[in-house]
Amino acid sequence: MIMIWKNDMNTDLKIPRALCLCAGLLAALAGCRSYEPKPIDWAAEARRGATNEVVFANLDEVAQMALIGNPALNRLRLQKANSERVASETGWWDDPELDFDALRVLKPDGPPFLMGTSLAFTIPLSGVPGCEKKAAAYYAGADAEAVRAAERDVAAEARQAAVRLAALRGRLALLTGYEADARIRRSFEVAEKLCAAGEIAPGDLASARRRRHGRLHALRDLRREAEAEEAALVKVLGLLPGVALRVPSVELHAAHALPSRAPAPLDLVRHPKVREATARLAGGEAALEAEIRRQYPDLKLGPAYEREEGLDRLGLVAGVTLPLWNRNRKGIAEAEGARDAARLDAIEVWRDLVREAAAARAQLANLLDHPPAPGSDREQAEKLADAGELGPLDYLAVREELCDLDLEEAAWRAEVCGAYEALARYAVEDER
Repeated sequence: MIMIWKNDMNTDLKIPRALCLCAGLLAALAGCRSYEPKPIDWAAEARRGATNEVVFANLDEVAQMALIGNPALNRLRLQKANSERVASETGWWDDPELDFDALRVLKPDGPPFLMGTSLAFTIPLSGVPGCEKKAAAYYAGADAEAVRAAERDVAAEARQAAVRLAALRGRLALLTGYEADARIRRSFEVAEKLCAAGEIAPGDLASARRRRHGRLHALRDLRREAEAEEAALVKVLGLLPGVALRVPSVELHAAHALPSRAPAPLDLVRHPKVREATARLAGGEAALEAEIRRQYPDLKLGPAYEREEGLDRLGLVAGVTLPLWNRNRKGIAEAEGARDAARLDAIEVWRDLVREAAAARAQLANLLDHPPAPGSDREQAEKLADAGELGPLDYLAVREELCDLDLEEAAWRAEVCGAYEALARYAVEDER
């Protein structure tokens, strides 16, 4: 730092210097922000998201509730708000520096103390604050794109979970209805009597009993899977445990058709996940530019005051850093590495989306390549059984085949609906 003294002044100050200094410090400290704690209200948190039952009319309502209450999504929204706040507060110049000097003369012939002070302002000739503000704005934009991408994923995840839950409950209702069917129970009772009379082989009846035992195990497994799927959906929706969910049944509509193609690779550049990655890359470019500019000196300039031997001296303080050997080499290397990593991440995010979109469309095409289900023969089987042309075990075999067919069709419908929701994750909006 260079001290340049221009003139000497011997003046009598009307206001004590210490009083002026204290007033200046108090004025500066008055603008500082004070700390305020923000404790958690656990009682309010326990009430938030607590309800007895939620009834959804369609999958869109499921997605809307997930967009409101999903905890991971709300965490990203908080991060976005914080990034925007950081971006709005980035780019300020450094605060001025106030220095004091007090020297005691060991063998004074005059005043025993030499007093001095200086005030230095940093003028960012390198332009670093502007680059930092630009980088912060890019990072805030990346967090906003991350929220958009997460909203799409959370909505699709909630819709898929609702489809799986509805399918499990539908299959559970099919099996429960089959086991509760009075005609099925009567057929077993008649088969047992005929087996006791020697008209039915014990092995055939034992085979029917084993199949029934397997269905009871399947029924228990379906109940467990439905409970686990409901708990997963409750978590996605941001609700507390214990709530009962009523989701719409799984239905295929005429509008469900195989899309002509998956999104084109270049179209996926506009996907929110790619836009997030490219925004972070732009932030890394701005951060690298800021680190490069740090190697150039900033100017420090301000007034200085000193009192010596009863004389007041007023001058100017100025200083610069000399980029001789440091030159911010470490900061530049770290920022350049972060920029290159962000560039690779953006490319890999795009490549992953291209592969996933193609795989999702292929999966949907395979599911839609499904033969039509044969017509139900239940009424015919019941007529033959009533006429005595179909024995109880043969009737049970026909009903079991029909039940298995209904279960397979329900599982297929759920997979198709889930595949549509999976492919919807990769849709991109047309540029206006």
